[in-house]
Amino acid sequence: MLATATATVLHVNDTPASLYLGTFSLRQAGYHVLEAVTGGEALQVALDGRPDVVVLDVKLPDMSGYEVCRLLKADPRTRDTAVIHTSATFITAEKKVIGLRAGADVYLTQPFDPEELIATVNSVLRLRRVEREALANAARLVEADRKKDEFLAMLGHELRNPLAAISVAVQMLGQKDSKGLSEADARRRSIIERQVNHLRHLVDDLLDVSRITRGKYALRRNRLDLNTVLQHAFASARPVMEERGLIMRESLPAEPCWVDGDRTRLEQVFTNLLDNAAKYSPAGSVVTVGAHGDADHRVRVSVQDTGIGLPLEEQERIFELFAQLDTGLARSRGGLGIGLTLVRHLVEEHGGQVEVFSEGLGQGSTFTVTLPLLVDATQPARPDAAPERIDPRKGEWRILLVDDNPDAREGLSEMLQMWGHTVAVASDGHEALAMATPGTYDVIILDIGLPGLSGYQVAEELRTRVAADAHLIALTGYGAPEDRARSEEAGFDLHLVKPVELVEIGRVLAQLGPVKRGAHRRQSARAKSA
Repeated sequence: MLATATATVLHVNDTPASLYLGTFSLRQAGYHVLEAVTGGEALQVALDGRPDVVVLDVKLPDMSGYEVCRLLKADPRTRDTAVIHTSATFITAEKKVIGLRAGADVYLTQPFDPEELIATVNSVLRLRRVEREALANAARLVEADRKKDEFLAMLGHELRNPLAAISVAVQMLGQKDSKGLSEADARRRSIIERQVNHLRHLVDDLLDVSRITRGKYALRRNRLDLNTVLQHAFASARPVMEERGLIMRESLPAEPCWVDGDRTRLEQVFTNLLDNAAKYSPAGSVVTVGAHGDADHRVRVSVQDTGIGLPLEEQERIFELFAQLDTGLARSRGGLGIGLTLVRHLVEEHGGQVEVFSEGLGQGSTFTVTLPLLVDATQPARPDAAPERIDPRKGEWRILLVDDNPDAREGLSEMLQMWGHTVAVASDGHEALAMATPGTYDVIILDIGLPGLSGYQVAEELRTRVAADAHLIALTGYGAPEDRARSEEAGFDLHLVKPVELVEIGRVLAQLGPVKRGAHRRQSARAKSA
């Protein structure tokens, strides 16, 4: 049988008759054949000719075929070459094992039929071709994954920038004109605010699901009361429930439920479950949330709705990525099919599990999250306290605001001036560097995705040249852990992800310490930034 494609075979044997017969058979099969009679010659020919396969006799005059094989596999230039050991004397199982451990792919016992040799070479070449294709596919997947990460990061930035501008404008309407708004206008403002929050959550989920499903994130665990987490989730879900005409009933334990968890991620879990219940429940129905501990030091939180329910076959796959109920119905109710995937991964990362039960279509659904309780249930030394009332005017800083989005820049600048701060604005990095002379500003709020110079480059230049004495705050649409790490390396004190609540910006400004001229400080608040 002729080779389907020309391949090069190096035939190594010091017995003239065996060398001739093997080479003749391989050439008859259509292969290009190189020859060698010693181990040293075989190594040199392999380097010069780069064969696809080496048919290598074990017994050679200068060194064993085992050593030749080891040297071929140790050299990066020949390590991918397939090796077929042949021998008429070293044929015990022990000798074959030595050859295979040296890196040989196959071990043939002489004498062998020419057809067996050709079939073995063909088989080895097929395996090598499959391996190369698999490696090429893996490389393509890695590259596609890298491009996807870049796309998602850019998508997050591009979506968060307009959301930030809208969010700031709506919040300013609430602060400035709430008393002067008519009931209808106030209602319209509330609708915009809720939908902006909904879009922000969708963007966060979309970006999170890629990192979480691949394990590219880290939980920020602390000792916390799960009741407090649930109450925050209720506060986020209640406006949506009311908008859709749903009744939410809550039943939480009287005593704290202490868990070791990431507050933000656990709030995300229960917010997603409540949003899911609201999405698939008809107006006027009830959503019930209950929590209770058990004797096994676990807490169970159930979210029960009286909505459309789940058929048994859907209960098995509802936590899969992009899983939806009936397409037409699900699309009409919105959603990306990723919220429950996030729930499952986050709960499992906390050492818990999530389950769903439904008696069928039209019978409602119950999602149950089980989390481990801390065995030592005593109250920590610093329990959760009511949030401190922050005066955003405290400090009255001189602020340079750098953002290439004119709407976001104008809205935030106006709000900062309303709080009593002195504000200058720049639209790109070069303009910011020209304006930020030493001692001119107390605070520089800087976007990352700027035209020309990136925010990272601007920050590094500011720290080393002209503004090592200012508080440097990143306000950006890039929010991945690697983005935060890079902003810290560039010299930022804080990293805030758009859209940010104005109350959060006010809190940050009010908590900044005095500016220390001539020295670059690291604010302890960096670790607490959102």
